[in-house]
Amino acid sequence: MYSIGDYFSGIKKTIDILPINAIEQLIKLLQEARLQGRQVFIMGNGGSAATASHFVCDLAKSTRVPGWPNFRVIGLTDNMSIFSAYANDEGYETVFAEQLNNLLREDDIVIGISASGNSPNVLNGIELANIRRAKTIGFTGLTGGRLRSIVQLCVHVPTDRVDQAEDFHLMIEHLVSDALALQTRSMGATIRKETHSAPSYEGKSYGFIQDLFGASLTTPERKEAVPAPAAQTPELLSRISEEFATKLDLHNLLMRLLNLTVNYLGATSGSIVVLGEKGEVVDGASAYAGKVDAKPVEMFSEMVQNGLAGWVLENRKPAIVENTQEDPRWLRRVWETSRSAICIPLMTMDRVIGVLTLTRMQTQQFNMEDLSLLTAVTLSLSYSFNTEYANHH
Repeated sequence: MYSIGDYFSGIKKTIDILPINAIEQLIKLLQEARLQGRQVFIMGNGGSAATASHFVCDLAKSTRVPGWPNFRVIGLTDNMSIFSAYANDEGYETVFAEQLNNLLREDDIVIGISASGNSPNVLNGIELANIRRAKTIGFTGLTGGRLRSIVQLCVHVPTDRVDQAEDFHLMIEHLVSDALALQTRSMGATIRKETHSAPSYEGKSYGFIQDLFGASLTTPERKEAVPAPAAQTPELLSRISEEFATKLDLHNLLMRLLNLTVNYLGATSGSIVVLGEKGEVVDGASAYAGKVDAKPVEMFSEMVQNGLAGWVLENRKPAIVENTQEDPRWLRRVWETSRSAICIPLMTMDRVIGVLTLTRMQTQQFNMEDLSLLTAVTLSLSYSFNTEYANHH
């Protein structure tokens, strides 16, 4: 006999054995995609199609934070004209793969949702994504089906009921979307202090930006002299471009930016390189032991040609190096010891116009909080660097 209690009993039992590690990995992959401007595609059939559409909605809308990049997320179940055209003319099993064939790029993310793990159109889409070197993720239930074995990350709900697998898929997408929204608001607001010492800005990127632009950066009137709340930081970031118009000596501003970034992140050393329209190095600065210097352009060109900066520029995405002695992307010098590094591109919509690199003396010292703070700042600076350097070089 049907029992409401039995249904909820199954739900409670499954909660205790959900794949928490896989969910955490999914959150990390999606946050990286957001920061790197990668596309996210989501697909599914029937109830899973509804979950896919719901996931698209939540990623696109609920994770928005002013001053941060939005998710470039696309639902493959929602354009019924193209969906039905492929289904009618080329077969239902092609409806996702053919859409992906038009849009998919390397390192994009493709999420396939299938309670059974055996939906042919989802499997075909994932197989194409693997061939195109995208990152593939599966939401499954039951035994996981074939989907479980062909995706790079599987979020498998351990239940033998399709309806409850679908319940959990929706719950997980809500959990992931909420985590991404909260993580984005808090990342950069609190910098870990266990492994390094940094100037106190009350954990807010506000202090960093205020120091960079000084008194010329106007802020809303406040009754108490305390750091601005995180909610005001995006507003300040969005106004940075306006501030560039008042800074006539762009080279000095470049050096100032590097010095503040090194100090705020508690880095040992750092460099910033700016590229011209043809990809040539047009300016740069380096920092070490509290001193910022202008180096010959040739030195920065070598970094771009042979070092981590070149890899970041070529791949148009940031990199965290846990140990510089073990990472082949790092341009090693004979006098160097093992360090950790983080490198992030300065980007406009159409090209990379520079790169920022920081190092710390110990290994494994940079994390996603550091990456997110740097992303928030560089997003606000990139367009202005591009425009102003084009006008002055």
